[in-house]
Amino acid sequence: MRLHVVQMHLSVPQWIDLLSGSRRDVANCRVEVVSLHLLSSSSSLASRSTTPSSEASSFAQSAPLHPGTYVRLTSSTFDPHTLTLLFSKHAETGSLGVVVEESNSVVRTSENTSCWSSAAYDTITYSVSSNFNPVFDTVSPPPSFCCCPSPLYSSLQSIPYISMTHIHAVHLATIASAGLRPIFSSPLSATQTLYILERPSFVFPLLSSQPRLHTSTPFCMSSERQYPHPLTKWQNMWKAWDLVTLRMIPEEMLHQKPIDLRHKCLFYIGHIPTFLDMLLSKSIGGSPSEPAHFWNIFERGIDPHVDDPTHCHNHSEVPDKDEDWPSLDSILSFRDRVRQRLLNLYAELESGKHVLTRNIARTLVMTLEHEGFHVETLLYMLIQRAGTGTLPPPGFQTPEWSMLSEQWRHTPPPSTAFASLGPTTLTLGHDDSEADDGDAAFNNLDDITNRAYGWDNESPARVVEVGAFKAEWRPISNVDYMDFWRASDEREMPKSWVEESGEIKVRTLYGPVPMCIAGAWPLKAFAQFKGGRLPTEPELRLFLDTYDVGHEGGANSYGGKGTNGGVWEWTSTKFDTHEGLVPTNLVHWHHVVLGASYATIPRLTRKTVRNFYQHNYPYPWVSARVVYDVPATV
Repeated sequence: MRLHVVQMHLSVPQWIDLLSGSRRDVANCRVEVVSLHLLSSSSSLASRSTTPSSEASSFAQSAPLHPGTYVRLTSSTFDPHTLTLLFSKHAETGSLGVVVEESNSVVRTSENTSCWSSAAYDTITYSVSSNFNPVFDTVSPPPSFCCCPSPLYSSLQSIPYISMTHIHAVHLATIASAGLRPIFSSPLSATQTLYILERPSFVFPLLSSQPRLHTSTPFCMSSERQYPHPLTKWQNMWKAWDLVTLRMIPEEMLHQKPIDLRHKCLFYIGHIPTFLDMLLSKSIGGSPSEPAHFWNIFERGIDPHVDDPTHCHNHSEVPDKDEDWPSLDSILSFRDRVRQRLLNLYAELESGKHVLTRNIARTLVMTLEHEGFHVETLLYMLIQRAGTGTLPPPGFQTPEWSMLSEQWRHTPPPSTAFASLGPTTLTLGHDDSEADDGDAAFNNLDDITNRAYGWDNESPARVVEVGAFKAEWRPISNVDYMDFWRASDEREMPKSWVEESGEIKVRTLYGPVPMCIAGAWPLKAFAQFKGGRLPTEPELRLFLDTYDVGHEGGANSYGGKGTNGGVWEWTSTKFDTHEGLVPTNLVHWHHVVLGASYATIPRLTRKTVRNFYQHNYPYPWVSARVVYDVPATV
């Protein structure tokens, strides 16, 4: 089987928290995350020095993300409501420093007592400071610094590190629930942790923090108003989509193709409202939104055949000349009419004018998720032009790469080389047949609103046997692949790499960064390079569901783990039929990928989702985890 280089780099730490509601902070968003269950008292994390270095106090002060105000809270007052209020009151510079003390009463060390003042706001009591100088619980620096160190490192004798404790994961979930995002974090002592927070323009909430009804369905009845209105899901999605399409794509790129195998950027701005409009008409009836001929132009995108780009499924016939395309203004006017059509449907469902059926519910779920999939598609297209056209995401702190790189370098490695799993049985998929949508027996309100809707290839549930195998804890990284790539002149450079002035760099949405920073980020390559193989779909599903390998303790989906938090992962399983699934025309050259990337919206991280790409398609954010056979015992 020919598995060409198809890789994923974790280029923008912010987007993990921004688009997938990650628990982990910006400095800990690469995929090589040690499983939480491995961090015992004997781990390297527990052996770190607990003696603060005074010279480290310049760390946050010297960094561009230094906030104007710090607040200090105990664990009992550190909650989403408190964070929301205090951020609104004190984040004059756009960021806020928060020190969390794990004991019930703040322990004031002699060096910090004088800078803190008692404060009260609403019903909250806390401490506040405008001149707090953080002193970190640190580790000694390596013999040599990163190849492109920040100037602030010249005065440091130690480096703040990344906490990987369960308490830290709980803190990050609390921050996400407040609609905030950490742009830096580090322990100050055994009981104190510093977070520097900002408020992004949108946040997708953690799925596990919501009831199942509001995790799986973008609708609810009026009696359920103690939960956020279902339209907030659409409003968040529209904010994300509009930011990517209207604020990251400059006008001169609208008629350009960042990836030759796909449409120009302008097509996708028209495709999303067209898809929604067509499915609404199919579900509830009605004529197309005007102009109706947009359906002919924007109905279907291209799923290219990499080996033969002339051979792909039916797709829309688009204009040949730039001047024959609809204008951006006309497309945005069409978008607004379609969005209003959706808002009208919600109003009619709530008033009782329109009855909610399972077919309508499925339409709402699928169109919402379709837009989420395309946010990710457009981002992996745009990253190919980052630094040469694509604009960085506006309103978000640019990563302090050198600072983050040093923190990543001090993340302790796994204490064991492999995880051992199987033999066992495993249930894949769930029961959600679209063919039953018209059956009156399945159209009662309880079934409609509590059903976990999915795509056709997620159904039905089936039990499979999984043999014994071993899996590496971490996906293949850029550094792992570098030697493999250099050993052969025939292998193309991965599409996430770019050569600048003779130096290999890794693409990010902020422009390329040196390999010394991105070397540990994951990359897809031949698993045979390490003497193993790619996992099958059942093997990878078992691994992802068993271990805490990603953000939110690996559980950024309702009721389970299921993703490493940064990349989809390849399997050797072809996207073919299984019992109960009608074969599609995508078989033979697509392979199943599982998990999620840092740009995947949380609702698509449910463990039944089966994404798929051609095995030699080099652009999506997919890596690989090497597994090894275990000889059968006699």
